[in-house]
Formats: sequence, C-alpha cells, structure tokens
Amino acid sequence: MKAIYYEKYGNISVLKQGEIDDPKKVLDKEVLIKVNFFSLNPLDYKLRNGMLKLMTFRTFPRTTGSDFSGEIVAKGESVNNFEIGEKVFGFLSQLNEGTSSQFIKVNQSILSKAPTNIDIGKAAAVPLAALTSYQALVQLAKIKKGNKVLINGASGGTGIFAIQIAKIFGAKVTSITSHRNINWMLDTFLVDEAIDYTKENSLNNLRKNEYDIIYDCYGNLSFNKIKDFLKSDGSFITTDPFRLESIAGRFFSIFSNRKFLSVVVKSNGIDLSIVRDWIEEEKIKVFIDKIFNFIDTSKAYEYLETQRVKGKIIVQINE
Repeated sequence: MKAIYYEKYGNISVLKQGEIDDPKKVLDKEVLIKVNFFSLNPLDYKLRNGMLKLMTFRTFPRTTGSDFSGEIVAKGESVNNFEIGEKVFGFLSQLNEGTSSQFIKVNQSILSKAPTNIDIGKAAAVPLAALTSYQALVQLAKIKKGNKVLINGASGGTGIFAIQIAKIFGAKVTSITSHRNINWMLDTFLVDEAIDYTKENSLNNLRKNEYDIIYDCYGNLSFNKIKDFLKSDGSFITTDPFRLESIAGRFFSIFSNRKFLSVVVKSNGIDLSIVRDWIEEEKIKVFIDKIFNFIDTSKAYEYLETQRVKGKIIVQINE
C-alpha cells in the first residue's frame, strides 16, 4: 500500500512517498480501515525530528500523522459496535504507528462513528486536538460554569476546540493569540477577551488571581511565570510535560495551592463519541485552514511548521 514514511529522524526532507507492507490480518477486536484523510499536528514533526526518540525506540520505517477518518473494510469477530462500510474517525499513538497510509488496523476501543453533519475530511481534523482539550479541561481541571479560563495558543487546532468546550460548560474565556486572529477570536468564537501576544509584555494585560484555569495549548508558558494569575486554588495545564520548565513547574507546585497539571492525551472512543455528539448538535465547529493532496504531504508539513495555521490542516489520500 502507498504511504508517507521516514527511515531516519530529520527535517521535512526525510519524508518519503512509496510502498510499505499492508496491515496484517485483523485480530478479534480490531477493524481494518481504508483511510480517506489524515490531519497534521505539531506532534508529528516533533517525533520526526527525533525529539522523543527515547520513546519511539528508533524503529523504522515510521509513518506520520495521528488523526484519521475513513471507512471500515474488515473487522474482527468480536466487533459488534461497527459495521463494514461505516464511516469512522479516531487517532493512533505515533509512538507505535502513524496514519499516513492507505490502510490502518486499529482496536475498536479508540473508534467513534463519524459525525453525520460534516464531511469525512473535516472529521479527520478532530480527534487528537479535540480530545486533548476535552481531557485537559473536563477530566483534569474539572471545568464548570462561571470559571474564568485563559487559553494560550488559542487559534491553533487544540486551542479552537478548547475555546468551544469551555463555552459549552459556561466558562468565560480569554484567548492569547496574534494580532491576525484577534477579530476571529471575538467574532467567531465569542471569547470574552482576546490578548495579542505580539505586543511587548502582553502578560502585563493579565490580572493577578483572576483565572480558575490557564490552559497552555502552545507549550511556551511555565508554571512559575503564570501562577500569580491563577486564583488561589486554580489550575495550570500544559500540553508539553517534557520541557524542563514543566518539570520544574511540577516540583514548585508541590509548595503551592495552585495546581500544575499536564495532559497526555489518550485515544478513547467513548470520549470521542461525546465530542462527535457536540459536533452534531452544532456546539462545536471544525475549522480547516488548508487541504492538501497526498502527493503534497511535504508541503503540508512546511505550512504546519510556519506555526501560522488557523485551525487544522488535512491531507486527502486519493484512490
């Protein structure tokens, strides 16, 4: 089958397009999926660059991409919740394998039926980013109505889902983004306040003891830098628990009532079904910045790595 893969760590130039082995026969609780689309996340190039090589064990070749949407073409004997021909979506841990190939084999537990009110391409943009924010805000921080939430990196894939999930729970949201996205934040997402990080000393616009939750989707804040803006029992959540600043923040939070939390997203079909329901109820909208063809996957990553993406990038795997 055709795939995008790499045989050594490095920059975009190491990506190859070619043939790799088809998935092996599906096991009892597995399904075989014909992938229609996969989406891109910053995790992809961090793994490709070798930043997490101690966790990937330097095994090659490696496909890229975590999210996928597609159609079930075969299933194991114990798979009762899904049918052959059904449209599904989900994400895989790239520590094991990626999704940039014509077919993937997955356990039924990570799958959800695709939303019926958006096209199958948009569905591929949802799983990893949406579940990261769902698990961070709902399961870790226990968000509730009336909370004040500060979201850093609000215009990226994870951030736009975070805003919408926070709004579902009745929170008041302040977004940190660039000047290019201020009006988008205010007009489309109805955030209560939008702060331009490109202005010098933008953190000076924050108020001390103001926020119940500070959610760093971008991964460039630290607990020590931001903790004074939290309420006395507030929570700081990072999406990058492996940075030195995060390790230090976890240590210093031991001596504070303010909590340091880190989200390491787990692929979970039950959680994803909750997000799917919100999409079908039009409580969550999916925003696609650009769609690339399979042969242009390298160009898609070039664009992703500009760090100027609004929403998500998806790649279509053509016949």
